[in-house]
Amino acid sequence: MAIEGLSAKERDVVLRCLKASAALIDDREKHSRLGLRADDLRQLITRWPDINDHDERGDDFLAINNCMNEVCHGFPIEPAEWGNWFDTPMSDVESTYRKWLALKGTPGGIR
Repeated sequence: MAIEGLSAKERDVVLRCLKASAALIDDREKHSRLGLRADDLRQLITRWPDINDHDERGDDFLAINNCMNEVCHGFPIEPAEWGNWFDTPMSDVESTYRKWLALKGTPGGIR
């Protein structure tokens, strides 16, 4: 699994993207924007780090890919609020997303 190829700090960035997306995207929009229901995302966060990003059609892959894509390219997080979600700059989130995609051998973007 690609997630295992990330450092502990990078895996924390992924989890923070999941949590930010869970909080900042309205539940009614989660399925259309993330490809999974709000409950599914909450369950994945609860069982973290017990995830499997192997299957690109699976909820775990969709959650990681689509939440990271939303943080990097979708909803804006105001600079004053950034620290509520992340302890690294946006450039670290973007590089973590690119690294995870490279480990997966897949292009980015919403699925």
